[in-house]
Amino acid sequence: MRASNIPNLICLARIVLVIPIIRSLWQEQFLLSLLLIIIAGLSDILDGYLAKKNNWRSYLGAVLDPAADKILLVSLFLTLQSMGLIPLWLTLTVITRDLMIIFGLSLYRYFVGVPQPKPTRISKFNTTLQLAFIIFVILAQGIQFPFEILAMVCGSLVFVTSILSGLDYWIIWSIEAKKKIYQSGQ
Repeated sequence: MRASNIPNLICLARIVLVIPIIRSLWQEQFLLSLLLIIIAGLSDILDGYLAKKNNWRSYLGAVLDPAADKILLVSLFLTLQSMGLIPLWLTLTVITRDLMIIFGLSLYRYFVGVPQPKPTRISKFNTTLQLAFIIFVILAQGIQFPFEILAMVCGSLVFVTSILSGLDYWIIWSIEAKKKIYQSGQ
């Protein structure tokens, strides 16, 4: 194994970590769930840091890292919603945004070519808010005040940033596609 593969292995470990996180939630072991979610979040920071610091960036990592984030977050949203801890409308908003992005990427790839995956600032902010929201929801199961209020505020921000970041991607890709199509026509 090459050292440059370490960030990708950390991403894979984060995906595997989803199973015990979801299981602990279903068993209402909220402290364990919280600990595992924090470990997953720290692993996301670590793999990004290692990839940048050591110039171990790769196309696989650029795809795998956001995929690991989405697998974790969507699994958490679906689980917490099915447990009655978060509203269906928010879960549907988050999932619809992700599906819009996948659909947009597919269209871009089909008509223009392979896109360079790069998260936007608002998308990174949205992901951070989603994770904070989930943590507040879990904390509210043991300590209602102030975490219940923080979860409500954060959930509202997740709703807004999910819509804005989804639109942001579509606008960016539309502009890039138009440029590439225009350039290829000359």
